[in-house]
Amino acid sequence: MKTPRLSLLAALLAAAVFSPAAMAQDWSFKNVSINYLDWSGKTERHTGTGPFGQKKDFTFLELEGGMGGKWGDVYGFFDIENPTNSPVENTVGKGRRIATKVVGRYNLTEAGGVPVQLYGHVYHFEEHGFRDENRVLGLGTTLGKGGYWIKPFVGLHQEDKTGLGAGMNGGMLGWVLGYSFKVGDQSFMLTNWHETEFGRKDKYLTVAKNGGVTTAKKTAQNGAVSLWWHLNPTVTLGATYRYADQKLGHGAYQDALIFTAKYNF
Repeated sequence: MKTPRLSLLAALLAAAVFSPAAMAQDWSFKNVSINYLDWSGKTERHTGTGPFGQKKDFTFLELEGGMGGKWGDVYGFFDIENPTNSPVENTVGKGRRIATKVVGRYNLTEAGGVPVQLYGHVYHFEEHGFRDENRVLGLGTTLGKGGYWIKPFVGLHQEDKTGLGAGMNGGMLGWVLGYSFKVGDQSFMLTNWHETEFGRKDKYLTVAKNGGVTTAKKTAQNGAVSLWWHLNPTVTLGATYRYADQKLGHGAYQDALIFTAKYNF
């Protein structure tokens, strides 16, 4: 498995997010979590006849963190999927995999009191014999009031995939948002991240569907909706609805539930 690019991403994430002296901070967070992803029965049936293997439920460990200040903000995570398995696993979908993402927003100026931000993210996925990296560069902003906030973005999308190399692959728009609230004396947060890819190139659109190989649509959806229960400052429990369409190697809608326990430090 080739690791230099992944090692660089991990080093950037650690330096930017987990170093307390990295930048002037107004807020920060970091946590480790254990997660279990359970694909829906419909998704398992759809992918069970495909040439790329059936989607399998899996456990993953995650290191996550973020911070922000007057300069902007940075966020990232590092996941190890199927952590107790070897990278080469006889059962398709059960080998150890790695996924990591780094997101940065830098405040350029303001327009009508609204920040205009330079936006960029890199998402890297790697398993035995396969690598896929998505890079986005564009503009975004941050809006919020009370317990609600939203961070939309739009940018150019480049993809680097095993066997295909790197090239432009249309554009991407999306957002992350959150809403904090209380029920009695208990603290909760509702969050959503979403990405819409558009104008994608046929070169990167080979997917499985109906037991064969086809070309996915030019537009794809990818995201998740989560409910978080902050039991105390240290422990957070969560349930997530994960969804994707024309993504994740398949040309149909796919969904799953993710159950999470976090330790905040």
